Formats: sequence, C-alpha cells, structure tokens
Amino acid sequence: MTTTTTPTTKRAGNRNTPGAVKQPVPDTLPRCWRDVRDTLEAGVDRLILFGPPGTGKTYAGLTFGEVARGAHRLVCTEDMTAADVTGCWTPSADSTWTWLDGQAVKAWRGDGKRGARLVIDEIDKASGDVFALLLAVTDSVESACWEHPQTGRIERPLDGFSVVMTTNVEDPGELPSALTDRFPVAIRINEPHPDALARLAPDLRDYARRAADLGDRRISLRAFYAFDELTRTLGEERAAEIVFRELAPEILDAITIDRIGR
Repeated sequence: MTTTTTPTTKRAGNRNTPGAVKQPVPDTLPRCWRDVRDTLEAGVDRLILFGPPGTGKTYAGLTFGEVARGAHRLVCTEDMTAADVTGCWTPSADSTWTWLDGQAVKAWRGDGKRGARLVIDEIDKASGDVFALLLAVTDSVESACWEHPQTGRIERPLDGFSVVMTTNVEDPGELPSALTDRFPVAIRINEPHPDALARLAPDLRDYARRAADLGDRRISLRAFYAFDELTRTLGEERAAEIVFRELAPEILDAITIDRIGR
C-alpha cells in the first residue's frame, strides 16, 4: 500500500520571525567518533575500540560518556599481574601489611553509590591468568563478584560500572569469543578525534588525519605532535629527518603539495 502525503509550505524567516524553520546544526564529527559518542550516551556499558594506534582510543575511554565518578586505567602487558587488577598486600611503615586495591576494584566501587569507568588498554597483550581475571571483573553486574582478602567481604560492581577496552588489532574477530561476548559493541577508530588534531598547526591537521590509517605506512598522531614541536626550533626539514627518517622527503613533499592546493 502506498501512502501519500500533501506537502506543506514552511514559512521562511530569521530566528526571530514567528514560524521560522530552525535549521539543524550539522554534526561534523567523523563517523567513528559519532558512533562512540552515541553508543556511550545511550548507556551501553561494554565497548571495544579497535584499530590503528595513536588515534585517541584511550582518551575516549577516559573522557567520553559518564565518567564523573572517575575512570581507572589498566595497561596490559605479559608481565602484568593480578595486583594491577584486584590489588595486593603492601608493607607499611609500622611493619604491618595493608591491602592496596587494584584498578578494577576501584572502578567497581566508584563513588560508593554507583560504579565508575574501567579502561583496559591492549587487552590482547594480557597473559593467560590475567586475561581470565579480566573476564571475571568485566562480567555482568549480576555475575561478577570477588572476595576481599582483608575484609572477607564479597565485592560486586555497583550499578553504573562501565568498561571500555582498546586494542590495535584490525579485526575484533581475532579476540577470544569469551571476551567479545561480554562486549556487544566494537567500533573501529580510523582517524584522530578533531580535538586531538586541533593541537597541531592548521596546515598539518588534514595530513595527520589521513596518515593515521595507511596500513604499514601509517604515521601516528604522536609523531606529528613531535614534528610540529621540533619545527618551531629546527625548521621543517630537520624536524622531518628526526621524526620521520626515511619517509621525510615523501612527507615534506605531500605537505607542500597540500599547501599549494589551498
């Protein structure tokens, strides 16, 4: 069945004119960053950000969405232990031992009323034992629990606890299914956030944005930060030699062409 509607004429005018049509403000954020913002603002509390390094995935985890109660970060390595996740005993000045909570337990507790954000970087680099522990602490609020060694109290994540995981893998399918099952949304971040690009000189921003996702030839935003800083005292050619090495002539040519194009 086809439904037809009769078009209506909207009255034009400025914003002070009665009946004026309010024009929507265009959303200038890149698609990947709109997806992150909208997902977190909608209340999704388990999110994986993947893709090339140096694009601001960790920054997004620490600052986007509901983080007023704090954001606690774990950086996974092969040497990482359970102490970083749940905590450990530490000696005190009076020769006694005190329990020091790990980042995950701190995020579970949040402000005591609602949970906080846990950001787990490079999850694919965690050792087997730590990975299993991370699966436990990132489980649903209903299922996750842990007995505190000092108090014997059963700890559970408070409502509001959220987790953002980051990884540089290019395919989230490479991650174990037990992990991706806990994180229903995975977003590929393929370019730096505009706020991060704004820290660069204007004529470097577009090139840095495009260079962030060039596969084996990608150039991290951090490299452009260093190049921009060194350029102020050493000049572009010397700065490029130091930062970009063998790619320096190619990058300087590309930047020059971009400037001519403007």
